[in-house]
Amino acid sequence: MPRRRVFTDAQITALFALPIAEADLIRHYTLGPDDLAVIARRRRPHNRLGFALQLCALRFPGRLIRPGELIPLVIVTFVAEQLDIDPGALADYATRAPTRYDQLDALRDAFGFRTFTQPDHRELSTWLVPIALATVSAIHVAEALMVELRRRRIAAPGLTTVERMVATALLQAERHAAAKLSGTLSPEKRTALDALLDNHPGTAVSSLAWARQSPGAPGHRSMTRLIDQLRHLRQVRITPTATDGIHADRVRQLAREGSRLTAQHLRALGPLRRHAVLIVTVLDTITRLTDEAIGLFDRLIGRMFRRAERRASANLHTNARSLNDKVRLLTKLGDALFEARETGTDAFAAVDKVISWDRFAEVVAEAKGLIKDDGPDYLALAEANHALLRRVGPLFLDAFEFQGIAAVTGLLRAVAALRTFYAGTRRTLPKDLPTGFIRRSWRPAVFRDGAIDGQAYELCLFAELRDRLRAGDVWVVGSRQYRAVEDQLISKPLFAEMKAAGPLPVAVPSDAALYLQDRKDLLDARLREVCEKAAQDQLVDVRLSGDTLKISPLQAATPEDAERLADRVYARMPRVRITDLLDEVAEWTGTADCFMHLRTGLPAEDRRVVLTAVLADATNLGLTRMAEACSVASYKQLAWTAGWHVSEDAYGRALARIVAAQQA
Repeated sequence: MPRRRVFTDAQITALFALPIAEADLIRHYTLGPDDLAVIARRRRPHNRLGFALQLCALRFPGRLIRPGELIPLVIVTFVAEQLDIDPGALADYATRAPTRYDQLDALRDAFGFRTFTQPDHRELSTWLVPIALATVSAIHVAEALMVELRRRRIAAPGLTTVERMVATALLQAERHAAAKLSGTLSPEKRTALDALLDNHPGTAVSSLAWARQSPGAPGHRSMTRLIDQLRHLRQVRITPTATDGIHADRVRQLAREGSRLTAQHLRALGPLRRHAVLIVTVLDTITRLTDEAIGLFDRLIGRMFRRAERRASANLHTNARSLNDKVRLLTKLGDALFEARETGTDAFAAVDKVISWDRFAEVVAEAKGLIKDDGPDYLALAEANHALLRRVGPLFLDAFEFQGIAAVTGLLRAVAALRTFYAGTRRTLPKDLPTGFIRRSWRPAVFRDGAIDGQAYELCLFAELRDRLRAGDVWVVGSRQYRAVEDQLISKPLFAEMKAAGPLPVAVPSDAALYLQDRKDLLDARLREVCEKAAQDQLVDVRLSGDTLKISPLQAATPEDAERLADRVYARMPRVRITDLLDEVAEWTGTADCFMHLRTGLPAEDRRVVLTAVLADATNLGLTRMAEACSVASYKQLAWTAGWHVSEDAYGRALARIVAAQQA
């Protein structure tokens, strides 16, 4: 059976590569007086140079130089200059095998280096497990292993051994995480999780797949379905604390895996891993459905107001002719009255010349009918949407727990009161409802004839709840997009540990009061500077005269000659196909290797399929049309590659690789 590969070729090269950057050479390959004294014991120049290079390679990256290995000239030159030896002398090094082995023994005796042994293998394999628990990246585990080998002055073993140790550590970490997750389950919860893989009643898909389906267009049916999906998953009773102690990257990896595996594939997994994937998938799906439900609620409320705006616009368009006629009549009446005033004639007679009084009374009555209040007609809006609110409102309020800042306490009390009303048997709203959250523009509609209008009150509450959710003043327990601001920051216990461990990784003082005072002093100094320059008319591109401030418009940053030159350069550039350009850039930078398989961590076997899936994602062409437009891969191949290789993390790695290539 072939060994499990966890590294790409580029990662292997980087892991064992000798440094060639000048800064790295200075850091790792600068020889000290003690080093030079030991090296000087070698009699011949080529032996001294070869011995020094072996010493440097053992120190970084921590391995022996292999027989016949070509060492970059920049390294040979850097070390040879310190020994005052011609770099060309290296050609005579180790022509005799005993010489090389003698030098390795000398390195061991003089500097304490030793070869990798079986006890080291067992000890370091155990040491690697906590490292693997804190990441899902094989290369990060390998880099930690190389650092530890250098610290212990153990020459790194071969690639096969390193890769096997890393793969074993990652596998043990996966099993540890699976056991930790599954260990929280009672027999009833295990049965409930497995039941999610059975077909949902009335459908041909599993309950888990049904719960992950999109609800469709905004409406009360979509909201009802979302709440049903949430309730179905919540019945399993998996608490969010189940993932405590599991690294966030591993949780995300399990969630991505669960979103891509079918019920059939999940059944094929072992019980520990299956339950671990299902736990994370259920929690992630609940969070996603929560966000979708809140977003759907936002769109429903917004659609109510947009419909009202469209009705008002349609009414205005319908009455446009009547309004125009009345404006023209007003103009004629105004002209007649102004003329009567100037000539001193009777104003009533002037009006009678323009329009009869009977007709004038009719026009005034029509005009009164066209008068509308400024802003939305909240009463009409509430009456038109009350049936929809009564379908959606009780479901929405009962499904989620709302929390918020102190300023929205009244709104949260109103939410709780309305939730209680919906759960009861009363038909009318109680009279002691909280009203402090009601804005001034809503008050005429809500408070009518000394009482609360129930329909307007409910719409006002839901509109205010939507606005506070958007602003972040109200958050929902279990949501990712609408969570509390504090939950998006570093937790207080972790922050305390970071402060105790050493200086915080920020370029500002850790004392908030000191930092704020420094900013205030700087702001005060800058304001005084501006005032002094303004008084002396020394502000660049700014003129302050009395109460008038004039700022010169910004000049074009790019000269016109440069723009014309750029156009000429672009005109000379050859026209290339986007597919060829992608393939060429991937060849230069290795970006295709960044799109690694979610589970194995290996790149796709065919680079063209990955790039085609990326191109379909970038152009919004879709996998179906992309498969029809090209002959590189079928739809099934593209869909599989997009599901298992293309992710946000992969895009981040690829972008970093491109930026690194640009700066190289």
